[in-house]
Amino acid sequence: MKYIQFLCALVLAGCLAISCSEDHDCEEGVIETPNAVAPINGADYTTSLLDCRLPKVQTFTIQGFEGGLLFGTQGGVINIPGQTLFNEDGTPIDGEVEVSLLEMFTSGDIVACQLSTNTRNAAGTIEPTLSEGLLFFDIRFNGNPVVIQGEIQIFIPEENNAQEQLLFNSPSCSDIDCMVTWENTGIAFPTEIIDPNGNNSNGYSGITSQTGWYHIGQFNPNQNERTIVYNVPPPGFNDTNSNVFFRYNNDKIAVSLFEQYDIGLGVFSEVYSEIPIETQGQLIFVSRQDGIYMVDTSEIRVTQNNIGATTTTIDATEEELITVINSL
Repeated sequence: MKYIQFLCALVLAGCLAISCSEDHDCEEGVIETPNAVAPINGADYTTSLLDCRLPKVQTFTIQGFEGGLLFGTQGGVINIPGQTLFNEDGTPIDGEVEVSLLEMFTSGDIVACQLSTNTRNAAGTIEPTLSEGLLFFDIRFNGNPVVIQGEIQIFIPEENNAQEQLLFNSPSCSDIDCMVTWENTGIAFPTEIIDPNGNNSNGYSGITSQTGWYHIGQFNPNQNERTIVYNVPPPGFNDTNSNVFFRYNNDKIAVSLFEQYDIGLGVFSEVYSEIPIETQGQLIFVSRQDGIYMVDTSEIRVTQNNIGATTTTIDATEEELITVINSL
């Protein structure tokens, strides 16, 4: 922590050194501190969460009593057996139900929609898991939630499906607007699905009797010592108007959302000390103001108590933000 305070002091000193120069006269005895910037309004970035997620939701209509096999546009599948859906009073649903499906299968979508693979591990701390993809689904009858009495199968595509994988969901919050923290709730198993065009698709499946958020993946097997990673945002930015992520260089999706902002030090941190040393990836700063995203990415190789800093950002649309992240 002393090292962090020292670094922040150096950053502040550098800013002060350029605040009064030959070209900028300062009143005697007055020091202008760049860090003393009023916090930037965070309403637009807060709104961007649902602005990102809702347009990506796919909607299906099936007969509640019959069930159905529903294929998402990115290869995710929801298999609802017949005689599985009931009203809250225990009577079988006899009529059309609406099924909503959201697929999040790239790091760009996950960052843009303020999601992550942050997962509660056996020790009770939070670490980013290595994911095949994230999926949300909901089922409604006449606008009301249904009761599932049986097993619904969720499927996430992955051509190489020979690894041991786990099923994760978000028991603490199952709504589409959740800031999701994952927990392991079961195992996943290799599956082959035949789509409506007769094509075979490999992947992993899990079984559930609850709607909500799911992902299939594994805890990070890296045995290196773990540490905290920090990032200093631009002046005026904090956890009310922006986020910092760390994306692993990995063939799986591994995205850490920094869950703590230290007001005193002015830094975001991963806080749980669960990032393996020598991990390579990118620190990603994201905000949105007046409908335009502000983004910065920087390559890092994690060392002990790694500290990054966002000094400049570029403007981007949501589509451009997603492309930038997916191109890393």
